[in-house]
Formats: sequence, C-alpha cells, structure tokens
Amino acid sequence: MVELLFSCAPQSISKNYTDVYNLHFSVEPDSTIVYPWMENAGYLGYNCIPYNFRLYSRKNIKELGPLVTEFEQRIILPVHKENEGRLLFESRGENLREVSILLDGLDSEEKCIFSDTLKFVPDSVLSIVSKVIPLHGIDMLNIRIHAEGNEKEEAYIVLSQLDIKIGNKDINEYPLRELPSLSLNKNIKIIPFQPDTKEICERIDEFKDKRILALGESIHGNSSIRHLVYKLMIENVKNQSCKLLIWEMPMEMSFVYNRYVTDQSFTLDSVETSIIDSQRMEFMNELKQYNSIKKGKDKVQLLGMDYSSTWNPKQNTAIYIFDFLTHLNRKQKILAVDYLSVLLMEKDWNKAIEYINEHKDEIQRLLTADELECILHILTLSRDMGMDRSKRFIGRDSVMFVNTKFLLDHFSASSNRKAVVYSHAVHINPISTYPVVHCTPLGKYLKEQYSDDYWPVLLLIGQGSATLSDGMLTNVERKLQNPPAGSIESLLNQVESNVSYIPMISHFNHMSLSRMKGNRHTSQEFYPYNLYQRYKGIFFIKNPFVENRDKDSIILSNAIKHFLQRERQRPKILEDLKRRVIVDKL
Repeated sequence: MVELLFSCAPQSISKNYTDVYNLHFSVEPDSTIVYPWMENAGYLGYNCIPYNFRLYSRKNIKELGPLVTEFEQRIILPVHKENEGRLLFESRGENLREVSILLDGLDSEEKCIFSDTLKFVPDSVLSIVSKVIPLHGIDMLNIRIHAEGNEKEEAYIVLSQLDIKIGNKDINEYPLRELPSLSLNKNIKIIPFQPDTKEICERIDEFKDKRILALGESIHGNSSIRHLVYKLMIENVKNQSCKLLIWEMPMEMSFVYNRYVTDQSFTLDSVETSIIDSQRMEFMNELKQYNSIKKGKDKVQLLGMDYSSTWNPKQNTAIYIFDFLTHLNRKQKILAVDYLSVLLMEKDWNKAIEYINEHKDEIQRLLTADELECILHILTLSRDMGMDRSKRFIGRDSVMFVNTKFLLDHFSASSNRKAVVYSHAVHINPISTYPVVHCTPLGKYLKEQYSDDYWPVLLLIGQGSATLSDGMLTNVERKLQNPPAGSIESLLNQVESNVSYIPMISHFNHMSLSRMKGNRHTSQEFYPYNLYQRYKGIFFIKNPFVENRDKDSIILSNAIKHFLQRERQRPKILEDLKRRVIVDKL
C-alpha cells in the first residue's frame, strides 16, 4: 500500500525516506524525489541567487542586502514505538549570522505536539549539528531551515545532508509510511449537482445559518472552479442576504472594481480591463446589473482583503490609491482630492493620513464615505507594516484578517447579512499554510474571531487544465496531473455526479493526499493534509465543464504595455495636480 503515497514514481524503483523527501538536498532531476524542498516565497527573487547548482544553496548580492533564505519540508514519519529520535544536519557556509532549524512535531490531525529550534553558525567546511527530538504521538515532522547572513557582507549557505534517527535506527531502515485507505460509506451524505443547477446553496442546509462562507480553490487559473465560485457568490447575493463579497485582491486595487459594480456611470480604463479575464468581467457585470436597482446599503460591495506586499517607487499602496483618485477626479477636479493625490506620491504617508482626517467633508464630494474609510484604513495599515519586502509578504495572511474584519464590521455588521470570502484554499483553512509561506493562516484568525459562524469550503477538480504563470511574462495553459491513488480526488472520481458537495465528517479525520497549486507552475501538485480539520466541506468537480477561455499561451505584454503607459503618464498627471494646487493657494 505504499503506492497510496508515492504512486507517481515508477514502482520498480526502490525508494526510501532520503530519496522521497530529498534529504540529500539535490536540485538535479531525480525520479525518486516525490517531495522537493520548498523555498519560502517571501525571500524568492529578493537578493539571493544559487551558490551551488547541484544542491539547495543561496548566496546574496550584498549591494541588495544581507542573505535571508528559508527552506521547508514535511516528513510523514514511519510507524514505530520509539519515544525519541535525533536529527542530524550537515551544511557549510560563510559570513552567516545564524542558521535556525525550526522543528514542529504534528499528529495526524495536523495539531502541533512539540516545537523546538536548533541554532548554530556553519563553518566554511562541512560540519554536522544534531538535536534530540521527542517522537511519542508524532506522525509528521515539519522542518524549516532558516539562514541569515551578516550585514553588508557576501554570504552563502549550502545544504548537504539531513539524517533522521528513529530511536537508534536510521529512518531509511523503516518502510515508507502508508496513508490510511480512503473510502466512501453510507454516512457520507453526498449532494450531487449538475453545472447548471440552480440554487445550489438551498440544498446545503449547513450553509443557511453561517455568517461567513469562505470558498477556497485548490488551484488558481481553472475556469470550471471559477465558474462554480462565481455562481455560488451570485446565488448568495440574490438569495442569501449577502451584501459583501471579499476576494483575494489588494484592497487598494479593488476600489476601482467596487466603484464599477456600485456606480452605473463609472467605466474602467484600459489597464483594468487588460488584467481582468472575461469570466471575472461577466461576473462583475452581473453584480453591476444587480446593483442597478438597489440603493445605499442594499447594494452589494466587492472588495479585496489583501494588500500590496511590495513597497517601491513604482508599486505600492499609495500609488494604487493615486491612480484610483486621479481617474475618478478627471472631470470634477476637486482640489482637496488633488492635494490628497499629491501627498500620496510623497514618501511620508503620515501627511496624507492627516489630511484625510482633516478634510473628509471636502474629499467626500468625490468619494463615498465608505470609500474614504477604506482608503484611510488600508493606507494606515500598509504604512504600519513597514517597508521590508519579505516581512510584508510573510505578513499577508495577518493583513488579510485585519482587512476582512474591517470589511465585515463596516459593511456586514448585522447578523442577518452574510458575506462570502473567495481566495486560495491555503488561506481560508484554520490549521496551516503548508505547503506555501509558513505563517498563521487567515482561516485560523477568522475561526477564532467568529467561531462556527465561519465556514471554510474547499473546491477541488479531478482533471482538466489551469492557466498558470511560467515565472516569466507568459501564462501557459497546463494539463493537471491525474490524481494518484490514495488522493481525495481519486476517491471522489467514483461519485457519479460531475459536481458534488461532500461534507467533511469524522470519517475523513486523517491524512490524505490532495491537490494544492497556486498561480505558478510547479512539478509537485499533491500534498498530505487532514482535510477534515481544514475544511467543513468540499465541492468536487470531476470533469471540467467550462473551457479555459484564455489562450494556450497568453503573453502579458498587453497588460504590461498598459502598466508602462500609466507609469509614464503619472509624472505628467502629478505635475498638473501640483500646478492646480499651487494656483489655488495663490
């Protein structure tokens, strides 16, 4: 039954823990590696480059800052009776301030049983450090290797070998851990649907009394999943008293789209239309039509819960607000808004925040009171998060919570008004952000704040394709991997209906494989999770029913062209604003 976990590799190849989990840190192609090490995306492309192209290694470009990097692995431990083990780590480096190995021992419910840290400074010659680890009740070991170099020095680290002892025996002396068998039984009340089914939520009783329904897609860029999400969101708006839709987009970027769906006279410019796919545009047009016969608080709001994690002269929170205000103020030319726009382009955002608080009445000649409060909120929050790129990125989930709570308090405080949250599934679950950036997930904050009023649901697809970034300037439609034996997708492929809702009952309270993929193409798609602990239910799509509308290869040059055009226009717009402000003062 080992194939439940490792069926993707040829069965003729003998595999052990070192091979499967790449404990020798090889970056060269190797068919025995099932789970490669994952680098913390908060440090990707920051100031580090590979030092050794055969092994996991990094060195910094000292002119851009000190070395900071982090790699993570999750190992399903073998079945054993030992209470203790040992971790041995071999590495080398130079000009390193400190290396930390952060260890979390997890049980089968993904609950943390123990945490510990091993800190040391590697030498330029290969050397080994070790640490005793408790093993009683531990099913999985999460390992993060975090390295920081000295300030203003070129540093490097090379990861060479990781050995794990179970008692006195090497982990490779044990057979690979089997995942529990998956099955469907009569206690699982599967609700079947067809893609064109109307009022899906009406058939799912557990949705009806939940204030916050969170929809998490397991993979970005799949049109069938997006179609189902938009259908569920529209249904909640029309039939479930939902007046707030929150999606995974920087709040400051969402202002223009919220204005579009709430203001019948407002139009999008070429930049916004160039980066919105046709599905999303159709969805927004349906919201716009719905709002056309609504007034005031009865209109549905569409706002982002994320923020711009970058902070540079050409891309930051203030610039997105500047673009929104200047586009909105083209005809009215309200001087208070002009002055605020000028302040936003200054490095000190404190002045802009002070000006908003002092001139709300004047600014609200152009903006709604809600828009102004949202601008003030996200500008203040972004300022308080500081300028460090990696910290801003790693802090995204905490920011998502602060923003989501703000929006719920502001637009959906009444208990009879629902809200729908839409993002990647890794954010909405209350357990862990594994296998991406290590942090407390948005879902944990929301669960602690709203208890059973918060209902996270996972959206999976069995097969099909997704439009994903290749890391360059191209989105490519790629075929998804077939679900391996032992995955939840493989199990649900047995269900007759093409679209189904499956409640997560205790029958699923164990580790199983499931697809998890972001907006970038990666070779690994399936990882072990406890889906029962992470989600309240699953929408499963067996076969795609909507073709990916994007072309097989979409060059982003058109969108980039519009961005560059806007970038070139900003200095001229800013100079015009400054002249108007100066003339007014005279």
